[in-house]
Amino acid sequence: MNAHVVPDTSVVVKWLRQGEILADHALALRSAYVDGRIQISVPALLVYELANVLRYKDELTTLQVGDAVRSLFDMGMEWVPPTAATMRRAVEIARQFDVTVYDAVFAAVAENSAAVFVTADERLARRLATLPFVRYLGDVETDGDA
Repeated sequence: MNAHVVPDTSVVVKWLRQGEILADHALALRSAYVDGRIQISVPALLVYELANVLRYKDELTTLQVGDAVRSLFDMGMEWVPPTAATMRRAVEIARQFDVTVYDAVFAAVAENSAAVFVTADERLARRLATLPFVRYLGDVETDGDA
């Protein structure tokens, strides 16, 4: 796999909620980043989506949600701000593949960065399967070059 990855929120949440399906794959991706084997970029949208997902986990306190969000910033990933060009491409992808603009933003960022877009959402991966840079988390191997 390409050494530059754009994981979506469905992947990143598994870094923090390790009992979820495919958490081992997600953690391997995170380890590859921490070990310097891959670069990770994420759209700024990710932090809002992640905070929202965690907010609805009743077992987490507000402080724990805040700590989880802060831990993402502490990782030093590249945070990609929205641009008119990225948003235009995201809308094109969303309409072409009948997905949400929220999901399409991750694909647009990956495409623009010549990166691989990785999602744990199997349905989304199937819808975007004709885009050569899209991978389902369950199919990702991180044994050296992620």
